[in-house]
Formats: sequence, C-alpha cells, structure tokens
Amino acid sequence: MADQLADLKRIAIVPALNEEETVGRVIDEIRAFDPGFDIVVVDDGSIDRTAGVAADRGAHVLRLPFNLGIGGAMQTGYRFAFEHGYDIAVQIDGDGQHDPSQLPAILEPVLSGEADLCVGSRFAGESASKTTPVSSHSRA
Repeated sequence: MADQLADLKRIAIVPALNEEETVGRVIDEIRAFDPGFDIVVVDDGSIDRTAGVAADRGAHVLRLPFNLGIGGAMQTGYRFAFEHGYDIAVQIDGDGQHDPSQLPAILEPVLSGEADLCVGSRFAGESASKTTPVSSHSRA
C-alpha cells in the first residue's frame, strides 16, 4: 500500500471545533501512519487555540469565520483538496474519534480499484464489515 500511496498526492481533511486539546495528537497520528499526507485542518469557528495548535504542527489551516457545522467544514476541506489537485482525500475528525491507524482499511478498496469511495464507521459491530466500498458502478 505504501508504494501505491507514494505516487499519489494525498491529504487528510480534519474538521475541528474547539479541539485544541486533541488536534495536535490527531495530526501526529496521521503523520505516523504516512508522513507524506498533507493535512488541512478546517477550523469551524473555534474560540480556542485549535488553529494555532494545528499551524504549530505544520498543518494547513482554513479558518471559517463562524461555525458552519460538519457539512460546511467538510465541503470547505474537499473544495481545498479539489482546487489543489489531490488524488486521495480522507476525513479524520479533530476530536480523536477516528483512529488514523485504520486508514489502511479505508484506503485499500480505493487503491485496489475496487471502489471510488470508502466509508468507515466506528459504529459497525464486530460481525459487520467496518468499511463500505462504493464504486461508480454501485447502486444505492
């Protein structure tokens, strides 16, 4: 997988609202998985040091002037990824609820060509698949 990723421009989008206590650890965990990931933290109207902590860790920071919610923050992050020509984008919440060590499970179906999009869930039970690949040929 590392060989496949090395040839792709990749970014982790981290939406964050008042996550100064966790966003630095999240950035460090993403870099531990793959130092080649660019990271953009979308500061969704925080009133704490979320943006400063992220910038201190070397992440790109997009500051929204007020809280738009997860949808607005993610649209901003995906727009940034699109406008900057990224091949792969992943979402990892700034509060630490998403485990960056699970990125291989999310990326594998996409890198293998099995899917165009893969969604992971921390709510999936142990007997259920924790990822759901979606291809342009799939029917919802």
